[in-house]
Amino acid sequence: MRADAIAEPQRGELKAALREYTADRVQLLSGERRDQIEPLLAKVSVLHQRMWRPAIKATQDNAPLMAVVLPPINEVIDLHSMHLALARRHLPLPLMAALLGTAAIGIGMLGFGNGRAGRRFSLLDSVYGAVLAVALWMTIDLDYPGIGSIGVSNRSVVETLAAMN
Repeated sequence: MRADAIAEPQRGELKAALREYTADRVQLLSGERRDQIEPLLAKVSVLHQRMWRPAIKATQDNAPLMAVVLPPINEVIDLHSMHLALARRHLPLPLMAALLGTAAIGIGMLGFGNGRAGRRFSLLDSVYGAVLAVALWMTIDLDYPGIGSIGVSNRSVVETLAAMN
């Protein structure tokens, strides 16, 4: 909407770049075509420049307009960097090893305790195993939000793109 505050032809250029950027974000967040992730990410810096240049040109000698138009575009660029950094950040290997190692030790102690008692506690063992498995699955799944079964909705981005068209 703030792009409407600037004059043509920069308004059209900025709006076209914003629509294309948003459409690419929808595709990235959908997770349907994983083979398109790298080409779309490679295209981002070009789209950032296509958004920034017309905004700078259109607001060059107008400080109040500059204060209205440039901060949201800068925020889009900053948010992309933050999202990319978060998507590439995973649990450190030593932490993942400790998590899986303590789970294995817990299961081993459960078996050892059953052996020492001379009988099995099937219900308790099953509940403990199920809770442990779910906790491990959720932790690992949340560490990879784009490919796991626990997903983040991209509905707001889809709705924004629909409003742009």
